[in-house]
Amino acid sequence: MKQSGLLAMVLLLPLSLLADPGAMMGGGNFYPDRLDQAQQRFDILNQIGAGMCRIAVSENEYFTNSGTSRPETLDDLVLLAHKYNTEPMLLFEYYTKWNGPLGGHDKWFQVGQAFAQRFAPNSPFLKSNGIENWGIRFYSAINEPMWKDNNPTPIDPNEYAAALEGLADGVHSVGKDLRVSPGGFQEIPLLRTNRYGPVIARLYNNGKLSAMDIHRYYDIQWQPMAGTYQNSLQNQFDLVKKQWGITADIAFYTTEFNFKKRDITEQQAARGFLTALWDALGVTGNQGQPVTQFALPWNIFHTPTSDDHYGLTLKNTPWTPTLRGDVLRMVCQLTKGTHFTSLDPRQSGVFVLQGSGKTIWVWQNRKGWTDRPDTTLTLKDLPEGTESIEVYGFDGLRATVKVKGKRDIQISELAPEQTTMFVGHRNAAEIPLL
Repeated sequence: MKQSGLLAMVLLLPLSLLADPGAMMGGGNFYPDRLDQAQQRFDILNQIGAGMCRIAVSENEYFTNSGTSRPETLDDLVLLAHKYNTEPMLLFEYYTKWNGPLGGHDKWFQVGQAFAQRFAPNSPFLKSNGIENWGIRFYSAINEPMWKDNNPTPIDPNEYAAALEGLADGVHSVGKDLRVSPGGFQEIPLLRTNRYGPVIARLYNNGKLSAMDIHRYYDIQWQPMAGTYQNSLQNQFDLVKKQWGITADIAFYTTEFNFKKRDITEQQAARGFLTALWDALGVTGNQGQPVTQFALPWNIFHTPTSDDHYGLTLKNTPWTPTLRGDVLRMVCQLTKGTHFTSLDPRQSGVFVLQGSGKTIWVWQNRKGWTDRPDTTLTLKDLPEGTESIEVYGFDGLRATVKVKGKRDIQISELAPEQTTMFVGHRNAAEIPLL
């Protein structure tokens, strides 16, 4: 990283980008034949303050032996998602271990068109249920194509590209503003011999595919965070676009990410998880603009008993989070009503959000993640009326600093090698009307 003096806003972003981080976070998987489980999971997302979910659609639900699509199998689940104010995205799952031939453009055109016709915003089905300006905007297919456990017979790259193009053409026949993307790519083969990326680069460059989904499981050994930025989602996103020949300024999301609790404590995993959350939320595009559409940790609903590495919940009823689960809730609740106004992941590691009478600074204070790792940070040009700044780490509130009447403030004695959040509160009487 280059040396930078950035401690105020580095890049002013359009005020139209008003999604708060909670609305961009959530979890999966949700299944149409497990409505009781889904209701419990929606309730947990509401408690956390997270607004997204991934619905996993199996082949027998999206394409039958008779060659027809069955979007109606998702009706009850989609209506339940709306009831809980949670936006779904669809993943059409396909694995050679269990499924038949992948099928070509025509099959996947039919699938995309059928599901978009039924569930896109303002579709006849949703409007008949009294739902307007809400629906499924994100469609993806073929999760982790290089995962050999579930794809012992490799998927042919050209067939893979034809299927994705068919899905995109089918979805876009319903609405050009709907988004289609490949299912998530595993982190480890992403930059190695990946036969799938180069064949779909043209679909990104011609606008048929809109975003890249990278699965990121940080690990102290295999995918380390300490002392290196090379495994960050921003760095991998940049490198993959360059390596595959993607010139379009595409979007980003991750439907699976976490900091693995392997050979470490839950506290150590939570410290890394806070960095991972902001890593996922703060990815920028070619012009430095925010391009993350959503970030779904894996797995909010699993307990350590069944999933020791990734489980974020000690108990689902009543919902009781692990420390990592509490980090997720803390970020969603602290940032409610705010949006990014500045992002600098490649250099200073400082992000800024504003809204609801708050300014929030996030500092990825790790070697390699910032050009000036330190135990002191100076916040400049504080918004008028700022009275106090709360300092948060992965373990919650650490300090409150009074700043009334000051434009700059130096905050010291910060913990090294971890992410810190600074929440500035303004006096409501002094907030100018927009």
